[in-house]
Amino acid sequence: MRKIGSETVGECPCEYALRYIGGAWKIPIVVLLERTKIRRHAEIKRVLRGITPKILTQQLREMERDRLIQRTVYAEVPPRVEYQLTTFGETLRPVIDAMYTWGTQTREATSRMMLTKTNSSPGGAESQRDSVPAQSKAEACP
Repeated sequence: MRKIGSETVGECPCEYALRYIGGAWKIPIVVLLERTKIRRHAEIKRVLRGITPKILTQQLREMERDRLIQRTVYAEVPPRVEYQLTTFGETLRPVIDAMYTWGTQTREATSRMMLTKTNSSPGGAESQRDSVPAQSKAEACP
């Protein structure tokens, strides 16, 4: 994945946005921090089952570099590090809500399509493209 500062000529705004949230774990991290405000590394790892410590650290570093989260280190023994969303990171909330809505609608449409396919003759099922809500501004994207 390209870094945020390496913009290409004619880059689609959707592609630009994906550079911020393109990691497999970034959206769950944003949602978790949005709900709980402040979390420590071990707490995030405990909630996000299946993520390795290496990947979690990598994703958190990328998000910090991109100014989506703030990392606070306390001079204690043992050291304590906390993460929270920045104001910029909180701007992802409507994007995630829209993705959630689209995912829900698409999953339901796909389930209906699969049910229709199994209950009807081949070729009688509606296409997924017909049952998925139309997109608006992304038409300019490749």
